[in-house]
Amino acid sequence: LASDTYRPDPSGFMTAGVNKALAYINENLTDDFAETDLAEVANMTASAFSRSFRKHTGMGVVEYVNRLRINLACQMLMNAGAKTVTEICFATGFNNLSNFNRQFLRQKGMNPSRFRALLEENLKAA
Repeated sequence: LASDTYRPDPSGFMTAGVNKALAYINENLTDDFAETDLAEVANMTASAFSRSFRKHTGMGVVEYVNRLRINLACQMLMNAGAKTVTEICFATGFNNLSNFNRQFLRQKGMNPSRFRALLEENLKAA
């Protein structure tokens, strides 16, 4: 069924573990976990997991998790004044407000307060 020169691509086998880790991230997004925890879930060494994760997602674990957490924060900020920015910071899994604001600014080009203010302006204009 295959030629003598056929060699299976091992990267397909690696993605099963990464997919388990991605599911773990989605289920525990707001919890505190480390890359070593994800490597255990994927049943891989930390270095193999890190390489495989980056190949699979195009980014490192911290960047990936921060992106998901900031997107969750945006959803929470769009909920008309339900929580303060500080409450949202901790509810989305960040451990300090400075890092939350820095990550939000890096990804969205504005701080969370400005994001909420722009949303309110747009709702009033509509």
